[in-house]
Formats: sequence, C-alpha cells, structure tokens
Amino acid sequence: MGSYWPFATGRMVDQANLLLDQIVATPRMKYILCPNQHVAAWETGFMPQWIAREYLARRGGARFSQGQVAPSRCPLLGFAMNSVVVEGQTIPVILLRVEKKPEVGNAAYDIGAKQLSEFFHQELTRFLEADLNPVGRKIIECCLAGGTIEDYVALLPITVLEEDD
Repeated sequence: MGSYWPFATGRMVDQANLLLDQIVATPRMKYILCPNQHVAAWETGFMPQWIAREYLARRGGARFSQGQVAPSRCPLLGFAMNSVVVEGQTIPVILLRVEKKPEVGNAAYDIGAKQLSEFFHQELTRFLEADLNPVGRKIIECCLAGGTIEDYVALLPITVLEEDD
C-alpha cells in the first residue's frame, strides 16, 4: 500500500472503501505479502516476488488449506507457508518463517511485530471516519484491539482457507 497512496486521488477513506469492496467482490482472488528486498537480515532483492509468482502461476489459482499454512506469529501478517517447492527445489523454512532464522529468533521477531503493530495503530486511526465501510471499520477495530488471526478471518465475508481433504 505504501506505493499506492501517492498516486491515489481523492480521500483515503474512499480509496480504502473501493479496495475493500474489490477484495470482497472477487473472493477467488488471493492476496499475498512478499518481502521486498530483505528477509530479515538477508538481502534477497526481488527474488521472493519472482518465486511467489512462479509458484502461484504453476498451481493455477492456488487454493491454500489449513494444512499448508500456519498462523504467523504476528496476526497482521496472516498465514505463513509451511513449505514451498518450485521446480523440485524446496524453499528453506527459514525463508518462509523469519522467526526460524538463527539471526532473528522469536524474541527479535516479536520486537519487529510490535513495531509493525504500532505503525498500523498510528496509520489506521486516520481511516476511522463515518463513511468507512463497516467491514473495514471492524477490521481496523480488530487491529487496534490486538486481534488474533482467527478474529481477522471471522470478519471477512470470504473463504480464506480451504478445508483440508
């Protein structure tokens, strides 16, 4: 979203409502977060985006089940993949779950998660206006209250994860 706002016209709340409406209206579309330039202390360039694009393209509209992912230690980040194999190459778990990296660990990860949460709290209060989409309001209030991943999933009127077979 950081690169979106400088190019958006009009009020930020109107843009946020449009984006949320689009997400809800297209439930088959999946949204992912990819690290940009670094995975913790490791410089990666744009390789995470390239690998994710390749992985998702080969899976043809990938659907993720509860067995393929695990809740992130930081609920704001949603779910993390348990494993990824691209062209027979397994991506190491330390690149999928940053807290597993020896240079990071749970303590440093949690400090970063706290900083991210504080940033979200600071930024999201600007959107709490009367005409904010009610689902958007609930999502923001969930964030401000320190919601869990289960809290976020319950707020979305779309299927986030498929049932395990």
